[in-house]
Amino acid sequence: MAKGLLLVTMEPPATLEEEFHDWYDSEHLPQRLALPGFETGSRWVCLSGWPRWLAIYDLSSTAALDDAAYVAVSGANSTPWSRRMLPRMLGRQRVIAEQVHPAETLAPAPETVCRLGLARYAARPGDILPPLREAASRANGLQQLRLFDDGASTWALAAYSRPVEMADLALLFAAGGAAPTLANLYAPYRRA
Repeated sequence: MAKGLLLVTMEPPATLEEEFHDWYDSEHLPQRLALPGFETGSRWVCLSGWPRWLAIYDLSSTAALDDAAYVAVSGANSTPWSRRMLPRMLGRQRVIAEQVHPAETLAPAPETVCRLGLARYAARPGDILPPLREAASRANGLQQLRLFDDGASTWALAAYSRPVEMADLALLFAAGGAAPTLANLYAPYRRA
């Protein structure tokens, strides 16, 4: 069974920013990481693109989201704090995808990543993997390139060990003429 990915983007209204971080750091992320099948979880702040916040969870498979433990704390079963916060989020997008490249690799620890690129393509994974792999072999500071299939789109996550700009990501994400429908640049979330 393929590894899975749960990717969530969102942005709270400015008046809820501090409470958003309190909720995510003290309740939501720890709750998710305690669930069966959730192997890693990390938060990222958008440097170029929108919305501002990204959460990534590596899953043993997408079936983790059908597990009774997950269902017991999601949707209508969410905590009161989650039910209060989630409807207020702007740009909220939830992506569930299967990892197609490389097969078993998890995300590097956020403390080892300086920048993270995220791209979405309308093309199938097999169509964009060869040019992306070729471009990745020339990308300075690229630690890892992973591809995911959500059934409608292909998603790419590129982890860099050095600061990069959108121009660097464009060299990777537009390889072989591929045209991403979304491209964002992130840094690891660190709360002051």
